[in-house]
Amino acid sequence: MKKSLLVAVVIAAFGLMLAGGSYVSADIASAPEAGTVVPDFKLKDYDGKEHSLSANKGKIVLISFTSQQCPVSNGLEPAFAKLAEQYSAKGVVFFSIDSHAQTTPAQIAKYAASENKTGKKLPYPILKDVDNKYADEMGAKRTPEIYIVDKDGKLAYHGAIDNQKETTDPGYKNYVGAALDELLAGKPVSEPKHSAYGCGIKRKVA
Repeated sequence: MKKSLLVAVVIAAFGLMLAGGSYVSADIASAPEAGTVVPDFKLKDYDGKEHSLSANKGKIVLISFTSQQCPVSNGLEPAFAKLAEQYSAKGVVFFSIDSHAQTTPAQIAKYAASENKTGKKLPYPILKDVDNKYADEMGAKRTPEIYIVDKDGKLAYHGAIDNQKETTDPGYKNYVGAALDELLAGKPVSEPKHSAYGCGIKRKVA
């Protein structure tokens, strides 16, 4: 399944380039380094409710930049939802952030409700990053691209959800699950960075 996802994203990326739009800009900041304070955000979900990182001070927070327009992001939604169901019960806060230039709150609402690969309502809010400002501030370039913030508000992990292998493969590694387990055990994350894979974020064109 992972191979088919990668083929799909190459086709989708080519189509998006033909349609116009920017994936990477010189104005995008570098991602925060592990151990540095993560910038706050104040973003609204598809119901208009505002959420912020600072409102969850003292908690482990997982932020995933996603896009319903990206086949890789879509394909990994069940895995992300499973992580949320498992770790929310342990006090971890999950946010999905959509920075895609052309996705509307109404489209996000439909996707979050049931029009996603899980076939049911997603167990976390999807926040709209208007004009991709927070993605730029965080140096996010891919969907999905994950940032885990520790209880002190510092970056503990950045990158991919896993090593792109099938979950049934003996060599499969879930980087996010391993990082959360270490943080919950009061340990530093032993592997704080792995390159994210997926589609480029289609940013607003000036």
